[in-house]
Amino acid sequence: MGCRSVTGASSSRGRRLGRRFFDRATTVVARALLGARLVVGSGRSARAVRLVETEAYVTGDPASHAYRGRTRRNAAMFGLPGTLYVYRIHQVHCANIVTRRGEAVLLRAGAVERGPPRLASGPGRLCRYLRLTRRDDGRDVTTDLRLRLTLTSPRVARVVVGRRIGIRKAVRRRLRFAVPGDVAVSSPRPPGWRTSAVSPSRSRVVGPSRQSRTRRRRPSGGGRRGGRSAGR
Repeated sequence: MGCRSVTGASSSRGRRLGRRFFDRATTVVARALLGARLVVGSGRSARAVRLVETEAYVTGDPASHAYRGRTRRNAAMFGLPGTLYVYRIHQVHCANIVTRRGEAVLLRAGAVERGPPRLASGPGRLCRYLRLTRRDDGRDVTTDLRLRLTLTSPRVARVVVGRRIGIRKAVRRRLRFAVPGDVAVSSPRPPGWRTSAVSPSRSRVVGPSRQSRTRRRRPSGGGRRGGRSAGR
């Protein structure tokens, strides 16, 4: 698709992502969001991050909030592509963007533009930094004045893919996407995160790093524990 088909109006800070950008396969959108700039608020109070990690939740996915159908809590999951779905778990908020009906992309981590980059590392921290709460649930990210998503630079050329974390069901599905080497990616980081030579075309088969395959060496620092503020 050309830029006009997936983005909205352009500005000095990049093109705002339009409805068609989100109305695609969820895994495609999850990858494409890496490197996008998310701004919440306006003027001096605005806060911005560059998205560096996402997770996909698809139809028939037992880890998805939409798996058992529509409820009052997950109603936004069945909205138009580009609808924001915010929920609260373990005293923190997590934000998702709807793609197809009942499917969404969890915003797992962002690199903060002004301040320590890991302030928004993890879905809970990202919402806390951007001040996203349940009051933002149902907002349309393609038109809403409070927040905007833009593409300000060429797409991320390399992506690492791993299993989702912080969930109890469908844990083996490789639906977590991250920018390799970026310090804002949440822990435990996916295998291959330290490698900068992972391309989107090869990322589907990225496996454990050489370190984690060899018992004689120390295990990677990522460990196997899920994130405490993970999205589902």
